[in-house]
Amino acid sequence: MNSKKVLAGLLAALALLWGHAVYAANNTNGTEFGVVGDLSVYGASGYLTPDDPDVKVKGFTVFGATQAAYTGMASPQPGSVMVNASLAVSSGAYFVGGSTFASGVYFNDVSSFTAGPSKMFINGGTNGQVMSYNAATGAMQWSNVSSMVSGDNLGNHVATTTLNMMTFDVKNAGYISASSAALSGQLVVYGTSTLTGNTGVGGTLNSGGLVTAQAGLSVTGGSASITNNLTVNGNAQLGNDPVADIHGVNQAPEANVALAVKGDGTAASNKYVAKFYSGANLAAWIRTK
Repeated sequence: MNSKKVLAGLLAALALLWGHAVYAANNTNGTEFGVVGDLSVYGASGYLTPDDPDVKVKGFTVFGATQAAYTGMASPQPGSVMVNASLAVSSGAYFVGGSTFASGVYFNDVSSFTAGPSKMFINGGTNGQVMSYNAATGAMQWSNVSSMVSGDNLGNHVATTTLNMMTFDVKNAGYISASSAALSGQLVVYGTSTLTGNTGVGGTLNSGGLVTAQAGLSVTGGSASITNNLTVNGNAQLGNDPVADIHGVNQAPEANVALAVKGDGTAASNKYVAKFYSGANLAAWIRTK
């Protein structure tokens, strides 16, 4: 039996076996191959060379029903693939060009991030940076958190609960307006401070500079102690009740004495307890002989 008869017999057998599934029609190059049922391709040895795959599909391919037009593929090219149903890839996918996900994308499950964002890997960036939107380019970019919050005017924020600074400082505040303030620690004021309303000090008021009371100074309910010089450039009144108010100079007030003054107290002469002037002239005095 010669080779021609063998070949003819094989073609006849194929025609009988596949006659209902294989056909030819006038198409782009005059040939169309169709299979009704299953089609399996078994490569003899898998990948050998890049230009010798087991299955070669060099034209436009559609998996599922054909359509008059395909979303996202205005002009299909040779090698274009359209999948009109779900696509599952068991061992990963690599996209060389840009990709568009029109209806969202889910990682590590059908529709939930059960493993968290730790399964997402995006090239670039440094430790601690986050993704942000660039309005100029319309693209995402890596950004430092500090650059994203810098310049926040905070005036657009309305608090709905207590602001807790957790002992951290508030610095470089230009002006603070508050209905009331309670300080459990120290109040340190650098510069000029004006108090236009009533101010209560429940403890010690320590001023390292000059304290000016433009409308007067009233001390009630307790004692005031001045350990340095006191200069009064206006009218001064000591006491208001001639019976109850008593005063002392260089000593504690003495009962039933409106003003008690203690001088040097030594036996030497010319030790003045008090001097009284009329203009620049000494008018009267009290001293020891």
